[in-house]
Amino acid sequence: MNWDLVGSSASKVEADLACEFLRRLANFFKKEGVKPIKPLVADIARLLGDADEIEISDYCNSEVVNFLGENIYIKNTIEYYLHLAKYAEKYPDAYKYLSVYDPLIKIFERGGMFVLRINALDIVNGAHIPLNGWYEKFCNDEFY
Repeated sequence: MNWDLVGSSASKVEADLACEFLRRLANFFKKEGVKPIKPLVADIARLLGDADEIEISDYCNSEVVNFLGENIYIKNTIEYYLHLAKYAEKYPDAYKYLSVYDPLIKIFERGGMFVLRINALDIVNGAHIPLNGWYEKFCNDEFY
């Protein structure tokens, strides 16, 4: 991933990817029977019962660690993804949930940026997605 490009681009595609993340996350809650929480704090590995902590520096080089230190929304996404990948090594059924975070990671890969707040998911220079009632809006067809 070219971290220098993150935040340099915005388009409708990034907004669509953000909505896909919300759809996948809602369907995770539905499938697992877990009470939905705000996407901002949706660490799937923790929601599945893993209390382990991870250090991003154990998995990423110093350039990435420095970049993530300045971008809490991206840091949380990468941390949640790595936490789930580590958890899935012990519990392979959890691998399918890694795809929940894929749309957010694709936003970064495309040069986009998002800000995930308590009540909104904003695609920088692209879209504003209110999160009031997000679960009901996005819980639809299964993706597994």
